[in-house]
Amino acid sequence: MNEKKSLFSLVHENNENYKSTAAWFLGPKGENVDILSDMVIKSIKEHAEFRATHYKKDDKPYITPEIKSSDQYKNAVNKMEKVRLELTQLLHGSVPFFSQRYQAHMTWDTVIPGNIGYLTAMLYNQNNVATEVGTATCVLEKEVGQQLCQLLGFPSKSSWGHITADGTIANIEAMWAARNLKFYPLAIKQALINNSNYLNNAFENLTVHVFDSKNNKIEEKKLVNCSEWQLLNIDSSEIMDLPEKIIGMCNLSPGQLDTYLTPLLLQNKGLMEYTRMYPSISNVKILVPVTYHYSWPKASTILGLGQDSIIKIPVDDNCRMNIDLFKQELINCSQNQIPVLMAVAIVGSTEEGIVDNINDILIVKEQLAKNYGLQFSLHCDAAWGGYLRSILIESQVDNTIVDSDNYIPALSLSSYAQLQYNKLSSADTITIDPHKAGFIPYPAGSLCYRDGRLRYLITFKADYIHSDPDTNIGIFGIEGSKPGAAAAAVWMAHKSIPLNKTGYGQILGECIYSTKIYYCYWLTIAKENDNFSIQTLIPLPNKIMDLDNKNVILSGTEEILSYIRNNIIGKTNEEIAANSKALALLQQIGSDVLINSFIVNFKVNGKVNHDLNKLNLLNEKLFNMFSITTTEQALKNKVEYILTLSKFNSDTYKEAFSRICNNWGINTVDLSNYSLNFLINTILQPWPNNHEFVEEIMHSFKLGINECIKEVIS
Repeated sequence: MNEKKSLFSLVHENNENYKSTAAWFLGPKGENVDILSDMVIKSIKEHAEFRATHYKKDDKPYITPEIKSSDQYKNAVNKMEKVRLELTQLLHGSVPFFSQRYQAHMTWDTVIPGNIGYLTAMLYNQNNVATEVGTATCVLEKEVGQQLCQLLGFPSKSSWGHITADGTIANIEAMWAARNLKFYPLAIKQALINNSNYLNNAFENLTVHVFDSKNNKIEEKKLVNCSEWQLLNIDSSEIMDLPEKIIGMCNLSPGQLDTYLTPLLLQNKGLMEYTRMYPSISNVKILVPVTYHYSWPKASTILGLGQDSIIKIPVDDNCRMNIDLFKQELINCSQNQIPVLMAVAIVGSTEEGIVDNINDILIVKEQLAKNYGLQFSLHCDAAWGGYLRSILIESQVDNTIVDSDNYIPALSLSSYAQLQYNKLSSADTITIDPHKAGFIPYPAGSLCYRDGRLRYLITFKADYIHSDPDTNIGIFGIEGSKPGAAAAAVWMAHKSIPLNKTGYGQILGECIYSTKIYYCYWLTIAKENDNFSIQTLIPLPNKIMDLDNKNVILSGTEEILSYIRNNIIGKTNEEIAANSKALALLQQIGSDVLINSFIVNFKVNGKVNHDLNKLNLLNEKLFNMFSITTTEQALKNKVEYILTLSKFNSDTYKEAFSRICNNWGINTVDLSNYSLNFLINTILQPWPNNHEFVEEIMHSFKLGINECIKEVIS
């Protein structure tokens, strides 16, 4: 039987397909400048030719040789070049995202096809607010939306997606759509009552499935007889079927139904009036884990729900949403008839790199619907981690020279993560950012809908803007004008780099591998006689299973750490790839998505520090040493390694906080609302990190630790 091979080993085994990764980036030292330059020049020349010959080619040019020879013209050109050089010098003060030493935030280099796609389309200055000003790029955006929906596992016929400026805009839009959907049945009931003469058939016969608290089960009931609470707890798919049912029952056109229904919608009456009409909605809730992105309270504020509508669910020891507490909150809402607008699951938290347990969330959602009649939308915030699903997607055409049975790029995703990614298709909406793990230039976020009909609840259009109804994008969502170049950038990247394990899966598989290698180093960098100690925010598992997940091969923290020291640290990628036990270990340790979070503490005379304030100060000083926050720092080029810093709270991260403090003997009895600083390294570069390079980074970091310890204890 042939030994299984992982994605990251193939670069060392003459896998010609893997070498394509090198063509997709400019390179940490600008190695592909010839490719990028050639494509840029071609795009500019082709665009100039398009201007000259495509539209009314007999029109005379304006910029003549005579104008070009004038002093005014030459002076203007010289000034532009002077300013260009000035800009270049200013940009040299930028953070070096392209370097392997940059491991701070969720940003890195951009792929060449993304850059070329953006630049090429930018020359045409298309605006995807409408096809009237974005004929070509609106078509591209529609196709990109379909590609992203397919990547996430949504059904191709009914789903819909589009480009947004970023994940924040996408999250706000998702909450906006969920809010309008939640209150839609209230308007339908009022429309049927107000217009019973015209909508009599629907008034008498339109039914929905709602929970009957007396019989403790879901029953079919006439919509006009449903209570306010029942109308706020109808399955989303059934809600979206209601307009078509009314149109069919009453022999109406969509426009006629709009006449009766639109004036009664929340979108028209406003939230203040709706709260007066339907008092129970004043206490509507949104459930999010405490690892939530800051865009969620921003969204609730913008939509008039207020930050108090956000219920923040604490996390477990692995920094995933605590499912038991999540369920308890939902039961409490149900028993007190508090409407739940939506729940949010994180697919790649921005500070811990975790994926919430979507499988268990869906189970709880089903239980609450069955036993309590509670219905709510599920949104997955996969802005950071969404593209990793490409690791699980097979190539339609396998060009690798390694036998496909042995080629397992998904090996780098834990079995837990694979399960959650395969459950994404059950979400109602998903945020995914091409400008993060898609390596696309900013701005390029996106929102995908499992049921594309939901987008019609957030539709606005202006009389002076005209679009092809088949490719119209701009009437949906928050934004008005937006660059068609962003859609072109994503489109060209997706067409050049497949959204499967031979393309993006290949890039991200190497990123995952490097993340796990760094995790191993953070666990073991501190030796017994060193004056510091390190703990990772995500703990080691209690046991390691074999690759087939049948037998325990390592058990207990000490045995696992010993194995890491002897079989991972200092080993080449070839040696690790040839060791199935090592591969199994790497698959099961660390975070879910490309981030390591860790805390450094110091020792005095061999005894670990017990002062939380000094612990936080040490990690803050390490961040200051290993970060670039000003142009001056960037220009000095003296930072050896770049990471970032965050903090978590003892109340919301109780399990992780207690574990870390207890391991270091820090008294947590009186720490009811304290925070703990932690450092973050993020891996978003596909270049193999050999052990010599990683150990060079670790050497620099250890020197920095020693220097910072002296400052803290002095």
